[in-house]
Amino acid sequence: MVARLEEAGVLRPGPVRNAFLAIPREVLIPQAYVRRSQPGEKPPRWELLDWAEPANRDELLAVRTPRPPVSVPRPSRGADMPPARPDISALVQVYLTRHPTEHGALEALLTLLEGAQDPTSRATMPAHITCSAVVIDRDLRVLHVLHRASGLVLVPGGHPEPGDRTLCAAAVRAVVEETGIKAGELCLTPQLLGVPIDIDFHDIEARPDKGEPPHRHYDVRFAFYLVGEHPELVLQDAEVVGAEWRGFDTVSSPTLRAKLLASGLDGRPEAVNASALIFDDAGRYLLHLRDDLPDIWQPGAFDLLGGGSEPQDVTLEDTLRRELGEEVPDLVIPDLEPFAVERATGTDGLCVPIQVFAGRWNGDPDRLRLTEGVLLRRFAPEMLHRLRLSPATRDLLLPHAAHRAAFLGQDPRYERRDTGPGILVADHAPVDATTVPGPRAEGVPRLAVLADAGEIARLRSELILSEPLDEDWLSICRDHLAARLVPGGDALAYVVDAPEGGLASCALALVNAVLPAPRYPKGLAARIQAVATVPNCRRRGYAKAALTALLAHLEREGVTLYELHASEDSAPLYAALGFTSDPALMRMTRIPSSAHTTARGT
Repeated sequence: MVARLEEAGVLRPGPVRNAFLAIPREVLIPQAYVRRSQPGEKPPRWELLDWAEPANRDELLAVRTPRPPVSVPRPSRGADMPPARPDISALVQVYLTRHPTEHGALEALLTLLEGAQDPTSRATMPAHITCSAVVIDRDLRVLHVLHRASGLVLVPGGHPEPGDRTLCAAAVRAVVEETGIKAGELCLTPQLLGVPIDIDFHDIEARPDKGEPPHRHYDVRFAFYLVGEHPELVLQDAEVVGAEWRGFDTVSSPTLRAKLLASGLDGRPEAVNASALIFDDAGRYLLHLRDDLPDIWQPGAFDLLGGGSEPQDVTLEDTLRRELGEEVPDLVIPDLEPFAVERATGTDGLCVPIQVFAGRWNGDPDRLRLTEGVLLRRFAPEMLHRLRLSPATRDLLLPHAAHRAAFLGQDPRYERRDTGPGILVADHAPVDATTVPGPRAEGVPRLAVLADAGEIARLRSELILSEPLDEDWLSICRDHLAARLVPGGDALAYVVDAPEGGLASCALALVNAVLPAPRYPKGLAARIQAVATVPNCRRRGYAKAALTALLAHLEREGVTLYELHASEDSAPLYAALGFTSDPALMRMTRIPSSAHTTARGT
């Protein structure tokens, strides 16, 4: 693998190359298919060997030993080069690991990939590769187009072209050209990521007018979700005369139909990458200067640490901790809190939802080993305008800095500088629209993020307060709560998403300091400020689930004294969770008369 990367010009001497060389071979080849049939035997017989079985290891090592590198110089990949053969082979092997019964049917494709000709060129005969895009909407329907020449209704697709870096990029280009859907309106499915959902083959009749003999297409099909609502279709008139959306059970291809029906795909975009927004007590942010190499994310720019999900990752926090362990082995951040979901643009133009976690770390970046990229440095918010930094990353850092400064009582206004169009170093940063909650799971509580502040304030106003707030006061409460929901803030909430959007239930606590006592030795107490469920979602256990998650989180933080005011209807819920009432205590409140005339916002 190292030899191949060096040959391609994308791996240079340094810590990354050394890390690759240090990886045990068994990590790189946990499984492989080995042919057991004799040449010419039909049907061919294959066996899947696993490194976990000691008896397989000698044979696996022999099978996977790389061939001697070719001495012919190979240029680095440019815009006019087709998808790399090793990448295609690896992709097909991953697909076959998921669908081992198709190994025999795709034997000729494996042979094609071992040949000398470009497997993606339409001039390669008697077979070559094509690519298709399976675009899925929220209603679990798949986009089909009616081709003018053939009269067939198919998913968008076609032949790869030299400018396509990968087969997936070829599928994206095809759907953009044929339907007008922009690449940024699509994202990979979290269930499959970049692995094909289907590889089909079909025979093509001779085309004398194009000088093409009868041949076979191996169609590699990738699944994508629509990021938002249905975009307007602009069909390619020269090749496409119509479009329609079909349910999984009416998809035109039988093999694709069967895969979709068994796939568990739900049409809902979710984060597939994870990044770390790491700050210290001085309010500085740890940023990673990436290598300035082609075909990598944000080359030559400062960015957050993190990366893409892999099959072994159970959660996105697992993804992030694995990536941190690979990139910066000595960096340990005990607590990572979900902060926002960022929508970035990948190298192939696709939308990439990224779950951003925030965490505090006060160590010395110069003492960290870095296995990827150039360096790690801390920067204060007022320095960000001097860095090569993506707008999406800047739009995450500045609101976080502003909310944290507001909570700590600092001035959140930074000096405004003339940095050119589209770049604002900010004199104020309200709740940002890109700070959105993580993936929805109906009925399952999740930790609230900044974007939930408005909904929590609304539920409190409508369902708890004796007199609902007007819009001005709702806005004040939203901004006030958002400034306190940041990691390290004194507000903590768990929420349950409503199926139709918004929140179905919430449980909010405000943490405050008290004098310590044996039962609360850390001197921390929490007032349960709001527990509410919208009327049409009651009797489902949402409030109990949210409050249970909230209390468990507070206890992990060392908060062991909880107080709340309960109505007669809600008292049984709190009693079931261990709350007790003390008849000797009387609730008394006092509001100075001057508070009623205080100007709003002061």
